[in-house]
Amino acid sequence: MTDKDTSVGEAPLDLPERLDFAACETLATSLETRRGSDLRLQAGQVGFLGALAAEILLRARLQWQQDGAAFDLADPSPDFLQGLDRLGIPRHALMQEDSA
Repeated sequence: MTDKDTSVGEAPLDLPERLDFAACETLATSLETRRGSDLRLQAGQVGFLGALAAEILLRARLQWQQDGAAFDLADPSPDFLQGLDRLGIPRHALMQEDSA
């Protein structure tokens, strides 16, 4: 294994401040271009998480699992976590327990 194998993905994908309906097309496209490789999402600056964006992220995590690639959602902001709670999505559905 090389040093590259110890990290997730080539470069993290920084999620935007607002994950609302307007951000969904860009989010889906960004995820699709990274399919097939390990993925690390940075969620530290998210101030709003909408239902459709959450669904896209949930679907992506399932797809990455099916593809056998790593999916890591890192440093979720308090607003991101509140968005998950508001939508009734368990935190472990998108991130490992020690990330929250």
